Amino acid sequence: MAYAVKTVLDTWLKSSTAQGSTLPDSQKQFVSAGTVLPLSGFELVGSDHIKFTLGADAQGKQIFFKGRNTWYVYLAAVQLLRNGQPIAAPKPAPVYTVQTVLDTWLKVSAVQGSTLSSEQKQLVSAGKILPLSSYDWVENDHIKLTFGLDAQGKQIFFKGRNTWYVYRPAVRILKDGEAIALTPSDAAPGQINARGLKLLKAFEGLRLDAYIDAVGVLTIGYGTTTGVSPGMRITEAQAESFLRRDLTRFENAVSSLVKVALNEDQFSALVTFTYNIGEGAFAGSTLLGLLNQGAYQSAADQFMRWNKGDRGELPGLTRRRQAERALFLGQDFTAFL
Repeated sequence: MAYAVKTVLDTWLKSSTAQGSTLPDSQKQFVSAGTVLPLSGFELVGSDHIKFTLGADAQGKQIFFKGRNTWYVYLAAVQLLRNGQPIAAPKPAPVYTVQTVLDTWLKVSAVQGSTLSSEQKQLVSAGKILPLSSYDWVENDHIKLTFGLDAQGKQIFFKGRNTWYVYRPAVRILKDGEAIALTPSDAAPGQINARGLKLLKAFEGLRLDAYIDAVGVLTIGYGTTTGVSPGMRITEAQAESFLRRDLTRFENAVSSLVKVALNEDQFSALVTFTYNIGEGAFAGSTLLGLLNQGAYQSAADQFMRWNKGDRGELPGLTRRRQAERALFLGQDFTAFL
């Protein structure tokens, strides 16, 4: 799919989300209304800007303005196009924060604060709200927090660290400003969670007799292709065992290839995606490239590019990609099962 941006107003392309009038000429580029520019990636920043990376022109040459190919623009001044047709502007990824409800310690591990030195803990007063890039439930009723960026875009650190543990009853996790229920993770770090497993099983289906799949590969169980022989028959327990064995390979691939922080739903969506397309395809995908640039929303939109077979779009594969995208974005994926 080819993406482009079309200006609907005379506007500035900017090096940041700052007001154009505050930027020097070297950090802004005037573009008149009606200009169409090809894109290689884009994402919503805040509530009113789009950050985009310009693509190649009709001669295949990378487009730059003033030596830059990545710019920001006011959302209201542009229209996004896909294959020449207008599409809805991307929705912002959920914003997660942590709010302390008690005076509490941030700690370097999930132990009693009284056992730690002053360099291994940080007192935070009740009512403090801090942005998060990720969080996980860990042992001893603690939450592991990785802090995000402050309002000025600077990484938050306490005593040189941005990852801390906190006693769960002392905090609330907020999603877009609303408190969310906290439950223990149903998966160990680096493993697909129950939601991802439900999605994968729904689309792979369970076959206890060996069969030839749509691309001519001998298959059994939940899509297992390793060690399958003609006429082979297994039990459901064996299918589960094969699936867990196979998943380790794809979990390891996602863990090694992704260089940015993921929550467990994002990780699990990528595992089920990679299980379907293969590690090599995932490694070379635009989805992974955008994700490793921190463009989570643009990466999520790439799921839908992987919905075709030899004869064009496959409805079942489209539903799978919709489900994986929804899981990645923390939305209700069950509507697509």
